[in-house]
This record gives sequence, structure tokens and C-alpha cells, in this order.
Amino acid sequence: MFKKRIKEQNLKNLISISKMLKTIQHFVFYGTLLGLTRENNIIDGDDDVDFLVDIKDKKKLINIMTKSKSFQFNRKNSNKYFIQYSLKKNNLETFIDFYFYQNNFSKNYIIERHNFLSNISNPNYALHIPKQNIFPVVKNKKFKLVSIPKHPEKICEYLYGRNWKTPLKKNTGYRMEIVNNKPMLIKRSFIGYLTREIKKKLNL
Repeated sequence: MFKKRIKEQNLKNLISISKMLKTIQHFVFYGTLLGLTRENNIIDGDDDVDFLVDIKDKKKLINIMTKSKSFQFNRKNSNKYFIQYSLKKNNLETFIDFYFYQNNFSKNYIIERHNFLSNISNPNYALHIPKQNIFPVVKNKKFKLVSIPKHPEKICEYLYGRNWKTPLKKNTGYRMEIVNNKPMLIKRSFIGYLTREIKKKLNL
């Protein structure tokens, strides 16, 4: 029941934020894109929605979000290339994550520095995401207000590998590395899975 309520609120957040950002080019990414592409919905158990926005529009986005009385800025979870907002409602807390990419017109990729690893100071850990699979941004067929990359399935494969259609448990079923500025999903062994679960329960 709790997971269902989180999922429903995330979907409401997705629609609401998409409306608010109608004057800014943006698109969903990471787990939100994976859910919409694979399941036509938010992924079960996810507690946030993920958007990519050109860093040139960062100030404009912050101005829009500041006008909202519902979403609160999480300063501790934010940096130059990433900001997070939260919504507390009906004893639930959900999150909206904004990743700011750099778009150099001489490159055939955009640069996303925060990504899975949150190591924004090391350029080797930045993602180089092919522009040809992103632009022009299009609308999701089911949720007409939601913007997605031009080729969502190719982006899901880029992010999560060839087996992206097979669900894995977040954080415990896999871990992410970045090699040559491209993500690499590595499945955890059974022992690694158990270790991760124990650490979660003990809050280590």
C-alpha cells in the first residue's frame, strides 16, 4: 500500500513538474525514463522523478520552482550540476531530481556530470550522452505533457545495458560504474546482494 501511494504521488509530481516547465526544454531521464519506456509507468519502489535540463536554463528553472509553495529545495543534496526538491504530503516524502547537462554545439554528445556517481569534479566520471538519441525531444504517448528523448529505448540501453528490459532491484541488485564516459551496469553477486541488504537494514 505504501509503495502504491509513493508511485501515485510520483506520477502526480511528474505531470505537475512537466506542466511547470513548459517554457524550458527538458526531458525525463534515468529511472523515470526507464519506467515510462519499459512499463509505461513509474517504477515500483522509486521515490523520485528525474529530469535533465540544459544548465543554461538553471536559473530559470529555479525561479519557476521557487514560485511553487509545494516543493521544497534540498540544499544538502544539491550542487552545481544537480538540484533536488522534495514534496511532503499525506505522510509521504517524494523527490524531484534535476540534472543539468552541458551542451557544447561542437560535440555530438551532451555532458552530464552528476549521474549515478555524483562525482562532479572528475571529468572521467561524466556521461557523454549521444545527441542523436535525445534531440529533438518528443512527447510521451501515454502522458502527453511529459517530454522524453527522441529514442527512449536506445537511451535506456545506453544507461542500463542490453538487458534493460529486465527489472533489477535498485542499489542491491546492481551497481553502476562509468568507463570511457559511458555507464556500465554490473550485477551484484548473491553475497554482494545479501551484504547490501544487511547494510540497508542496519543503516550502515
